[in-house]
Amino acid sequence: MLFRQIVLYALLIGAATGLLLTAVQFWQVFPIIQSAEHFEDELASLHAHSGHGHEHGAHDHDHEHGDGVQRTGLTLLSNMMIGAGFAMLMLSVMVASHRNQAAAGFHWRHGLIWGAAGYAVFFLAPALGQPPEIPGAAGASLEARQLWWLFTVVCTAAGLAGVAFLRSPWRWAALGLLAVPHLVGAPEPSTAMFAEYPPAMAAELEVLARQFFGATALANAIQWLVLGLTSAWAVRRILTSSKANV
Repeated sequence: MLFRQIVLYALLIGAATGLLLTAVQFWQVFPIIQSAEHFEDELASLHAHSGHGHEHGAHDHDHEHGDGVQRTGLTLLSNMMIGAGFAMLMLSVMVASHRNQAAAGFHWRHGLIWGAAGYAVFFLAPALGQPPEIPGAAGASLEARQLWWLFTVVCTAAGLAGVAFLRSPWRWAALGLLAVPHLVGAPEPSTAMFAEYPPAMAAELEVLARQFFGATALANAIQWLVLGLTSAWAVRRILTSSKANV
């Protein structure tokens, strides 16, 4: 019964947060991505006219095909699925840690705290070492980036959990885990971020990259705060239901 409630609420929260995140991305993130893809198309055109090959010929068509309704629809579906997964994780931990607490004692402030923690773990800490990349940016190997992201998430989650749940006076030492991934260092690309582009294009892309970081940071902050608040609402209902069934 409890597991079914968590799953159902997670799906509902995932749908709500996915819709909201997609709406924010539509206004804040997608235009930056499209601008970066425009520069990719210009670079492909320069290569084609300079005789470096015509393999980029279908590139423009791919971008056009990926824009509009199809891109928004796929992004919405992805955001809903990811939101449901995060909601299931958050609800499970919330319910487990507050199982013996009365539902009335679980306030919206708890949701904000949990949402802020999720934002720090899954976006902020990894983004400090590996900022979100726009199309056309050079990066380290995908496997290396994924491993470092996972390492950072685990260290950050363990550090925050240690402070929140341990009762030892030494629990504050767990905050040291937050610095470990950044002391190790994120994987670096072998070249400058926009080394392939002419200097004028590279300068404009660097501006877009900074804007992209700000836009994704804002979108993720909204997602996690809403995820935390809606999860707190769901946990109150789950705790009320479980007490009534005892």
